[in-house]
Amino acid sequence: QDVLAIVINGSPSTKTATGKRIQEFIVMDKLKNSTKLTLWEDFIDHEGVKLFNQLHDYPIILARRIGKSSSGTSNRFVGLTSKFNTTIEINPPYPQAAELRTWIKTIETKLVAYKMKSTTPIGSIMLIPFEDEVISVANIQAQPPGQVFNVEAELSLASKDQRFSVLACSNCKQLFTRYNVRREIYCTSCHQSTHLIPSDYQNICQFEVTIKDNSGFATAIISDEIAEKMLHLTSEEIYEICFIKKETLSLQNVEDQLNGKIFNIQMKRLFTKRMDATQKLFILSYLEKQDVIHKPMTSTTVNVTDAKKRTIEHLSSGEKEYPSMQMKNPPIKKN
Repeated sequence: QDVLAIVINGSPSTKTATGKRIQEFIVMDKLKNSTKLTLWEDFIDHEGVKLFNQLHDYPIILARRIGKSSSGTSNRFVGLTSKFNTTIEINPPYPQAAELRTWIKTIETKLVAYKMKSTTPIGSIMLIPFEDEVISVANIQAQPPGQVFNVEAELSLASKDQRFSVLACSNCKQLFTRYNVRREIYCTSCHQSTHLIPSDYQNICQFEVTIKDNSGFATAIISDEIAEKMLHLTSEEIYEICFIKKETLSLQNVEDQLNGKIFNIQMKRLFTKRMDATQKLFILSYLEKQDVIHKPMTSTTVNVTDAKKRTIEHLSSGEKEYPSMQMKNPPIKKN
């Protein structure tokens, strides 16, 4: 399939666990539908370098014979991906590209804001909706792994009897959920034996909450600083109360704080090693609804034109677009 899109963000090249070089970009069509584009190896040295250096100008690409990972896969590289026979033309001299360039000028302020929101503190990129979209709880499992989305729902503790603190490696952040005592252990990520003590490992405040709206409910994980904020306790305080003093946390004030309120919750589905019927959900932030304003929900990412097929398809689902979106004009020609 061929794709015509705007490149709106990107990150420097990195290496996978197997040592292969990759570089990730976020691309978007005129319907404001975004997806990730992953370039591999030689594509980084040619197209990747050029695109990264031109990000401030929002380059347009025509990618032919591009690969696509199906929605819902456990593969990290969900979205578009380069193949051995892929060709990528930057700022192609076609009428459709000229239309996109004109449109970019009208939304440049939003593009700048999106670039800031989709860039993490360490310089990597995070796929988020171009505009604030609110989905129902019932539709959560239809979201691609790794993509950020918003839900308006009630929040409550999943259980009072769960653990609210876990031990994690301070180097690689791997969690050790089966251990609650600081002891010697082998970290499979760092490939070394060490002691679960404050100098090498850290406590992470983490627990499960239930999110609920009129369409249903789901269980999600909340962690780190926002989890501490919800409990009004630090991870060290939780560890001392639960595992040193062997006491139970007082959670009545937490329940009172959440009860009867609707929150705007930003979250994502986590990548898993195998496909589960329901994959884990992770909360990135939450805010009481009275403090936020939302726009109507939109969806989909489009694929643009094969010179022979002339049909626009949804990149996220593989479904055909509406008949009115089919391209009847002749194959792309230069001006």
